[in-house]
Amino acid sequence: MKKQPQVTEQTKANLTSAFWELYRERPIEKITVREITERAGYNRATFYLYYRDVYDLLEQLENEILEQVRALVDNRLLAGDRLDFSQHMDFIVRLAQRFNGYVPRLMSADPSFGERLKTIIAPLLDRFIIPEAGLNGAEQAVLREFYLSGLLGAITAWMEAPGSMSIDRLIALIVLAAVPSTSLASLGT
Repeated sequence: MKKQPQVTEQTKANLTSAFWELYRERPIEKITVREITERAGYNRATFYLYYRDVYDLLEQLENEILEQVRALVDNRLLAGDRLDFSQHMDFIVRLAQRFNGYVPRLMSADPSFGERLKTIIAPLLDRFIIPEAGLNGAEQAVLREFYLSGLLGAITAWMEAPGSMSIDRLIALIVLAAVPSTSLASLGT
């Protein structure tokens, strides 16, 4: 007999929430399946219906976050002729609220998460931000890494200080920083 999808999703959400509470306190190596299931109110067999181990739970959580970011980038932000965050503000706000708190911890605890996130965001920079004229491949790579690291650092700092500024203000600051007032070609070699 198959479980109802709502029950499955609720169970997974409860297990993920319990894991997340523990993961905020200590590294993944120190978290056990028993601790997660006790905190969530399930037995270990229930955990193993959905996850192989604690690392699998973390990987599924990361993949869910990255897939939603990929959907935002691919289906919304890259769809137009210009980068217009305001057009998609509602979706961005909901995404940020849903994963608020997860991303800074994932960025600091798992370097591969940050690299995978950069890979998803890079096409936005390549299309809308990094000028092609006058820059060789190495210069474009350096500029891309500068923007990606700065963007992820800004998002992490914003999420670590809830209520410090609205998402509208954060996006305005990021857009302001992404549009250089000095042409890169004029900087010389």
